Amino acid sequence: MKPVPRTAVVLVCVTVVLALPYLVVGAIDVANDRVRVEVVAVLLLLAFILSLRPIRVHPTIELSPSDVAVLTGIVLLTPGAVALVAAGGRLLTDVVGRKRRIQVVRNTAAVALATGIAASAYRFVLNGAAVAGDAAAATIVAGVVAVLVLVGLDILQIVALQRALGSFTFDRGARQWIARTARAQLVWSLAAIITLEVVLIEPWFLVPGIPIFIAGYVDIRARFAAERRARLLAILVDIGHAVAMSLDPVTVFREVFAQVRKALDVDAFYVAIADQPRGTLSFRYLYENGHEIEPEESPIEGTLAGICIARDAPLLLRDVDRDRARLGLPERSAWGTLVERSLMVAPLRLQGRPIGAISVQSVRANAYDEGDLELLAAIGNEAATAIERAD
Repeated sequence: MKPVPRTAVVLVCVTVVLALPYLVVGAIDVANDRVRVEVVAVLLLLAFILSLRPIRVHPTIELSPSDVAVLTGIVLLTPGAVALVAAGGRLLTDVVGRKRRIQVVRNTAAVALATGIAASAYRFVLNGAAVAGDAAAATIVAGVVAVLVLVGLDILQIVALQRALGSFTFDRGARQWIARTARAQLVWSLAAIITLEVVLIEPWFLVPGIPIFIAGYVDIRARFAAERRARLLAILVDIGHAVAMSLDPVTVFREVFAQVRKALDVDAFYVAIADQPRGTLSFRYLYENGHEIEPEESPIEGTLAGICIARDAPLLLRDVDRDRARLGLPERSAWGTLVERSLMVAPLRLQGRPIGAISVQSVRANAYDEGDLELLAAIGNEAATAIERAD
């Protein structure tokens, strides 16, 4: 398993320490009946359900509308109780998604901390504005402040974590996904807080409010999907240029890998050529845990690459342990030391015939989807062209 950088571990520990007081106070509030237990339970369930269909905005970052449930809790519950709701919802989501233990701890603590601070800001602004006189205006202003604090802290924690993991640089691509993420969160969070305040005045506004929220979520999801397809097409164009500019397959594979990392979560990567008469795989390019590995050969029998080549069809395993058994695939016979949680393998085709395989692997479960598989298959065709030109 890929080791977690010490800086990231320290960041997770600090986040847990800062979030713990909110969770403790929340538990005390629930135990002493300062909040209604049924409201806490309903919001926790809602936060969990809304997080089951996230939108991917970056290879390792997903966005979900669960903030709607969190914002409802900020208005209705104490800061500690809503932190407990947000943390519980995220914990359930990560457990169902079978994420690594340190990811579960970090995500749960991060959402509790951001929610607790946002709820405290809401109460502070609400109490201060109410003293000034206009209670109706006070709730709107406090709600907007809570949204800005919540979204700001979410983005800040994401950037800090990616920086600690060594996978973030302040380049144009980073600024773009930060802007997209912040824009989407602000759109539905501000709409949610305004709708919630109106519904508290007149519950019948739920009738038009829910369809509007659903339509907004669908539109945001479609927009992110369109932007992602455009980025993938641009990556294919860049790979095509790289193939045309060099006769050295290793140089091309390095460029292919560099482009793949921009679009996918990659902890391991390989390009392998099959020698069917000898029954072997020749790994022409290998990458794992931050460095290249010397080329090597291995038997083709009993490997996912061999199955991919034999079937002439790509393979997608969202959760390796679960999907291997379900699809009747062989046990892991890895070429490296990394224990992958999800992977893709696509055939390299020349003149319609599979000659090898290209693969990406991640230590995260559910790191890839069908769109990613299509991209890898297209990249495989470009890589095969590079091999043919070099030969």
